Parts: sequence; C-alpha cells; structure tokens
Amino acid sequence: MSEPARHMLIAGATGVATQFLIDIVGATPGWKVTGLCRRPPESSQPNVSYVSADLLDFESCREAVAGRDFTHIVYAARAPHSLYTAMKPYERVGIEDVQPNLAMLENIVNAARGPDLRHVHAVMGSKWYGIHIGPVRTPMVEADAGHMPPNYYFSQQKFLEEASAKGDWSWSTSRPNVITGTRDRAGPNFISTIGAYAAICRHLGLPLDFPGKPGHYTSLQELSDAEVLAKSIFWMCQSKQAENQAFNVTNGDVFRWEDIWPNVARHFGMEVGRVRHMSLIQWMADKGEVWNDIVRENELRPLPLNQVASWAFADFVFSWDYDVISSTTKIRKAGFHEILDTGDMILAQLEDFRRRRILP
Repeated sequence: MSEPARHMLIAGATGVATQFLIDIVGATPGWKVTGLCRRPPESSQPNVSYVSADLLDFESCREAVAGRDFTHIVYAARAPHSLYTAMKPYERVGIEDVQPNLAMLENIVNAARGPDLRHVHAVMGSKWYGIHIGPVRTPMVEADAGHMPPNYYFSQQKFLEEASAKGDWSWSTSRPNVITGTRDRAGPNFISTIGAYAAICRHLGLPLDFPGKPGHYTSLQELSDAEVLAKSIFWMCQSKQAENQAFNVTNGDVFRWEDIWPNVARHFGMEVGRVRHMSLIQWMADKGEVWNDIVRENELRPLPLNQVASWAFADFVFSWDYDVISSTTKIRKAGFHEILDTGDMILAQLEDFRRRRILP
C-alpha cells in the first residue's frame, strides 16, 4: 500500500534555510510544497507552489491557504525587529516584541491546520538560552532553563505544546545559531557580510583587520549551515524520535576565529591585520559608494551594500566575547547525524558568493 500524499506548508519561504528545504522536500517522491512569503518567486518544480499572505493578519493567512490540505507546517518567519541595534549601550537590551511574533505563528497554524495535519515545526534559535544577554552555560543543552522573559520563543513553544495537545498532531523546534548559506533571494547573512567587509578593506588597500571583540577572536564559536538545518527540519518532520522535542542544530563542531581569519584573508589575497574592535554599523555607514565601485570593477550583480551586508547583525555576533557552544548530542542520539567542518564551510560559501557574482 502506497504512502498517502504529504503536503508541507513553509511560512517564510524565501529564507536561506527554507529555500534549501523547498528543494529537498520538492525533490522527494510523495511530497508537495506550498511556500508562503510576501513576494512569491517563480517555481520551476511541478510540485512546488507559492502563496502570499500577511502573517500578522489571520484573514490574509486563511485566504492564502484556502482549499489546501496540509500534513506538515514549517514556520520560519519573524516580525520586523531592532534587536541588533538595541544592544548596549543603547536604551533597550536585546528585548524583542512577543505579541507580533506569537500572533504570526498562531495565525498561520490556526488558518492552515486541518484533519490531515501531522506535525508543526518552528525554527527558533540559541537566543532561547540568552546568548543575546551575556555569557551562557556551555555547552548549551536543550533541557537548560531559559532566561528572564520576555522571549518570544518561550511563548511560541508554549502555544505549540498547548495547541498540539488539543489536536492530533505533534510539534518540534530547531535551535540553530547564526544561520549561513548562499541563495540568491535570501538577503545578507553573516558570511556575506564578512565578505563585503573584506572586499571593502582590500579596495581601500588595507589589511584584513578582525572587527570583533578580542574575546570573540579567541573564544570558541559555532555556526549553522542552512542546508544542514534544512535537512534536520525535514528529518524532524518525519521522525517519531523528534515528536514534541526541541533540538539544537549546528554544524557539530566549534572553531576560533584566530584559526580561521587568516584563511579568510588568503581567500581575498590579503594580509592579516590586527584585532581592531569597531562598530561596523558606524564605520561602514559611508561605504556605499566604495561598494558601488567594487561592483563596477568586478562586474558583480548590481546589488546595493545593504542587500549583501548586515552590519548590525555582524556587530551583534562579533560582540560575543565568550564561548558559544551548543550540544548536539540530543539530535545525534535521536538519529540525525549530518555534520560539517565550519572552516571549510566558510571558505566554500565565500567562493559560492563569488561564483554567484555577489562578492568579488
């Protein structure tokens, strides 16, 4: 007897990880995908379609998914926020609005769930543990206590727990840390930002200084490859061991920038500079025309600098002058074993951005 058809709704479908997820699920026999986003792209895959909705508006969500029966929902969206410019010494310290982020998840789940729904997955992150506030216990383990609320992840997971208990479906959440990857529609991420910074330094005849805190340069850090995350989400949506569970998802290793930064410099044909902590959001504010010159000279795609680099996010990550390590023991014991060498990943992604004519 053949398996019944499975239909996945992906909210936040143009993110870097969800683009990989759409490719993976769309290429799997017996599955079809509906991607939900503000500006739906064209699809060349016969079993992939897109709809548009405002996740803050329940009626908009309901109209977008009307007439479609979903077996799985993946939520990977987020309300507009200013967390990365709200860190010290600014007035607020890492507090994001709970209400809109909770409402968006509630709206799409309540609009899309039907009698065939089996599983809902929500992409969260290691801010669950409070890394945006200060040093955390390492390694971070899924059973660790959270921090002083508010944190919209806490409210979202509580909603999933309570809603699934009233229905015949299960939930899971992933907790990646600094998602990176190369897709054309995904916007800037940490690696593209580093690449843009390096290109600007090279264009100005400078060595490649490290712009983060000295403690970040020498502490243990981690990243989450978008394709690895996508594979883990698809696994969670199908595995009995993942039902009603949260999992850390990283590359499975740790690194120090003091070991990796020289390789980044070599990739761009540059000398390694010194550790020189600076606010990129301030020092890069006037570099738009420099970037335009780089684009013209290297025949890159005509993308403005703010579509390649997120200085605020880089400042946020580079401020972690403490170890950031997630335990991935739980997900490995449950059956997901994908790992990646982060040093190799960084160079591969920089090269892929070059191939796509986004970075020189």
